[in-house]
Amino acid sequence: MLKLLLLAIVVWLLFTILKRYRHNVDQPTQPRPHPEDMVQCAHCQVHLPRSESIQDGTLHYCSEAHQQQHQS
Repeated sequence: MLKLLLLAIVVWLLFTILKRYRHNVDQPTQPRPHPEDMVQCAHCQVHLPRSESIQDGTLHYCSEAHQQQHQS
């Protein structure tokens, strides 16, 4: 009787593992977002994403203070 119970538990574990594996394989992968362009601050040379920079013509700055200091 004990052997039958152990066999049932092993079969259940194998079924559960295979079910989870199959579920993970069947899920479509999420497309990776495109990386954002990085720009360099004209004053301190720090790299930051273009969307977080302050653009003045062709130059980019990491803060308004650096923009003002660089123009002085």
